[in-house]
Amino acid sequence: MIRLRPGALAAAGAIAVLCTACAGSPTNGTPSAAPAAASSSAAPAVLAASKVGTAVSDAAKQASSVHVSGTVSDAGTVKLDLKLSKDGASGTVDKDGVAVPVLRIKDKYYFRFTDSLIKEAGIPAGSSVVAQLKDKWVPSTSQIGAGIGDAFKEFLDYSTFINGTVGSLGTTTFSGGEKSTVNGASVLKYNSSEGTAYVAADEPHYLLLLQQAGKGTMNFSDWDKPVTVTDPPQSEIYSGPGA
Repeated sequence: MIRLRPGALAAAGAIAVLCTACAGSPTNGTPSAAPAAASSSAAPAVLAASKVGTAVSDAAKQASSVHVSGTVSDAGTVKLDLKLSKDGASGTVDKDGVAVPVLRIKDKYYFRFTDSLIKEAGIPAGSSVVAQLKDKWVPSTSQIGAGIGDAFKEFLDYSTFINGTVGSLGTTTFSGGEKSTVNGASVLKYNSSEGTAYVAADEPHYLLLLQQAGKGTMNFSDWDKPVTVTDPPQSEIYSGPGA
């Protein structure tokens, strides 16, 4: 039976670090569209700084989906691009160049073997095992996928992810409230001791961007928009030893 070293899934597991970092420390870096200060930045904020944490937490918990993307540096570099909903999730997690495509369909989880993950797993190049694994999806119901459900739930289950990131901002103390824009959307900019949060100016007050100097950036978009995820075709699911 094929058994992966614990480090083989570190690329995916590293997302837990990202979640923790976001929960306790809003992130920083250069966003895809840098926030632009509005000319009327001195105008009173619609949302009081004292209510920001509760507002973004409540909005996220009432939504049913979100698109999360960003880069975080913490014992390496983690890049992610995930679409999450209450019924499923899809996307890619990349830890120091090791890419791990992931899926969730209700209670079933998958990861796919890429060239970089096969190399990280220590599988010899040119072996017959590589041919069996390359570009194949491994489900949590398989022997070699046992345990990935518990690990992946941290970042692929919508409620678990939100509670551990945006939801935890409810206890963070913010200040400010200057008007700005992020990717064309009107936002209010709030600061905390750990970083900066950009929040949708209009209700619901969704969190759109988290920044932390020297740590990274996390973008949140497409809140409450439909996310469709389906099981991979049977031909793309791993069927070798340990399946």
